[in-house]
Amino acid sequence: MNRGVYIIILLLFFAALSDAQEKKLEMRGHSEHKEIPDSLLRNDSTNTNRRITAFHLTPYIGDQYVALMDTDKYNFAKSTLAEGQSIAMGYLANIGSPGQSRVFSERKESRDFIFADAYDQYITTPNNACFYDTKVPYTNLLYTTAGGMTNKEERFKGVMTFNFGPNTNVGGDFDYIYSRGHYNNNGNKLLSYRFFGSHKTPHYEIRAYLSNFNFINYENGGLANDSTITHPDDYFSTGKRQTDTKAYEVRLPDEVWNRVRGKQYFLTHRYNLGFWKDSTFVPVSSIIHTFQYEDNRRRFISKNQSQLDLCYLNDNGTSRIFGLDSITNDVTSAWSMKNTFALSLREGFQEWAKFGLTAFITFDKRKFRLPAQIAGLSYESEGRGLYPSPTSLKFPVVQEYDEFSTYIGAELSKRLGSLLTYDARGELCVVGDDIGEFRASGNLQTNFKLFNKDAIIRAEGYIWNVTPAFYLRHFHSRYFWWDNNLHNIQQFYAGGKINLESTKTQVSAGVVSIQNYVYFNKKGFVEQDNGNIQVVSARLKQDLHFGALGWENEAIFQLPSNKDIIPLPRLSLNSNLYLAFKAAKVLTVQIGADCYLYSSYYAPYYEPATQQFQLQNEVKIGNYPLVNAYVNFHLKQARFFIMAYNLSSKFANPNYFSFAHYPLNPMVLKMGVSVYFNN
Repeated sequence: MNRGVYIIILLLFFAALSDAQEKKLEMRGHSEHKEIPDSLLRNDSTNTNRRITAFHLTPYIGDQYVALMDTDKYNFAKSTLAEGQSIAMGYLANIGSPGQSRVFSERKESRDFIFADAYDQYITTPNNACFYDTKVPYTNLLYTTAGGMTNKEERFKGVMTFNFGPNTNVGGDFDYIYSRGHYNNNGNKLLSYRFFGSHKTPHYEIRAYLSNFNFINYENGGLANDSTITHPDDYFSTGKRQTDTKAYEVRLPDEVWNRVRGKQYFLTHRYNLGFWKDSTFVPVSSIIHTFQYEDNRRRFISKNQSQLDLCYLNDNGTSRIFGLDSITNDVTSAWSMKNTFALSLREGFQEWAKFGLTAFITFDKRKFRLPAQIAGLSYESEGRGLYPSPTSLKFPVVQEYDEFSTYIGAELSKRLGSLLTYDARGELCVVGDDIGEFRASGNLQTNFKLFNKDAIIRAEGYIWNVTPAFYLRHFHSRYFWWDNNLHNIQQFYAGGKINLESTKTQVSAGVVSIQNYVYFNKKGFVEQDNGNIQVVSARLKQDLHFGALGWENEAIFQLPSNKDIIPLPRLSLNSNLYLAFKAAKVLTVQIGADCYLYSSYYAPYYEPATQQFQLQNEVKIGNYPLVNAYVNFHLKQARFFIMAYNLSSKFANPNYFSFAHYPLNPMVLKMGVSVYFNN
């Protein structure tokens, strides 16, 4: 019996003990709950766990709203996959590997530290960080495992939090991923953790956390020959398929890897002014301060220098080494510090106060360190950037860039009530390196009853005029070097959503318009399009239930006006067919199959030396049905599953590529368990 099975059995054992202890507490009255009288809570949450409440914070000013807890009885196996984060998610086979959504509207504005963008779903930020309010101590542990000893993939994730009295909460969470990989030199190891706390009294509120992450990703550049996967009988001259996927030839030599590290300190606190009414404090206004500090570092390393140099050549076959050192040891670092001060008029303190209004000012200081241009060294022009001619310099010289910007902004919001809610937010840089940059966004939502069920109509939009991320403007390394003079990116979005609970239907549509779009061209360098590009999209989600039979479907249609610069699959589909039933009264069983499919297109290529997704027109991927068969179980406070991932590789055309030259894992058995303790 392997280690993964032992861990699963151990967690289930503790879940049984926890459930017995919870029943004793309920008999003593510990399950009693009083609603939290917080006027800042949004009303669109479906969280019904009364023993613990989780919160997210709004940008800039740190207003809290209820977050959904990960305790669903169904689709547990799906939630542990990278594919479970989006209807069309591309990644490099392993959990924790770099990824990018194929849905354009799901891609966020680039960080200045662009190397972290590919790990976005594994990084804690002030917008996705959770804070808690618990009646009893709460712990939630997750463990998943897949594959054999040579290609095992494991993840151990958890959160523990508890209250000191009714006003103070502390806790911590962690996420550890270790994957050996199914292909040569494509393993990864990710570790992140966070300590957090909050304290709340009628007049004063504070929420803070410190977090750290250390991600190591071994790089192979993808397969050297795609026919290893697509036409194995033709590729292997022996006529016998090679079952050892680690024997497949890859593009880069062994011992090449990227390491991305980061730490973050976050604090938001406020002093509330108001009055007492019937022994209840009613906040009228707030004085708010939010502090955020980030420190990030990135290193690209190789121990097979001569072999790696051969992989990066110019079109004429000459060396494309931009110098600075005799080995690949590209290092860069960046830090930023933001201070936001705000004054807020609170919503709902009187009947006539139908909305909240906040004004704020943000001071943003940033510093970056890169290998420097060397005085007296000749430089060659390529595109918009200048690149040093091949040289044999022995030691790099560090160049520092300092940037500072001051923003002013405001937020108008109405979050109470159900008939009509809205929020609008905007900021403008008035002083500093980003002067003229602005962001504005807003949404309007109305709720009503249709056939005695909730129906929601929502309109949303944003407009940006933003400075391109720092590393799009400046990047110095052994194989890529640019200093670009880029124009601001203008981006506009308008869309709407309809959610009908009576028919389990969700429909949305929108259009994005972009001026001065920045992308990575086929050579891996930064390029800017001076034209205007639109991306039109429409999305439909329809769930059907007939007794024990469930059928969940989602489809998204995307049409870019310039598919050569923004390649996207025209159609992406997800269908999940299952049976769900009770066994032995306390055990919920869900058995089914989940399928992902998207139309073929020239998917990007992931470039290890920059950790970015660049254009290519060599191969198309897609039209492959990724089928995962699974069985989910829910027993009191425990969930566990068994899944045959990529089962379709055994019977469908084996074209299971996720990006150009990067295949998904072949069929593999996955298992996992999640247990929560709240006593």
